[in-house]
Amino acid sequence: MGTAAFLSGAKGFKDLTAQDIEALDTVCAEEMFKSNEIIFPEEGPGDKMYIIKSGSVKINKKVKGQENTIAVLNPGEFFGEMALLDGMPRSAAAKSAGDSVVVSISRDKYLTLRQKYPQTALKIIDILVRVLSNRLRQANKNLEVITFWIE
Repeated sequence: MGTAAFLSGAKGFKDLTAQDIEALDTVCAEEMFKSNEIIFPEEGPGDKMYIIKSGSVKINKKVKGQENTIAVLNPGEFFGEMALLDGMPRSAAAKSAGDSVVVSISRDKYLTLRQKYPQTALKIIDILVRVLSNRLRQANKNLEVITFWIE
């Protein structure tokens, strides 16, 4: 399956038009990772976001020197999206949980997309904001549970 066909079926991108998918396809690259291969380290450069095409990815965060898995993501889900928004260093690490294929979008290519296809870029931002909002809500719920147990 090509990148455009994959993106049009990915859950977060289903509302994009054929023209949006075609524009997005021009800035995507496909990358392969072996099982347990580091995709990016915590504090590494925030230069790309990734959409999982096959396999799965663990998101890890070091707390008090110990690495903890905070999420396991599956095909159609994306990660590293904050890189497109702010380009800041990574707040967590990503490692393939098995042999995985991902579609990547570099920050530089996204900025090019924003200039050439501003409507498509705005739709992508809307998708990212929706997912980030959901993740923040979940983090807030997790914090409530943690606070309950430590008080």
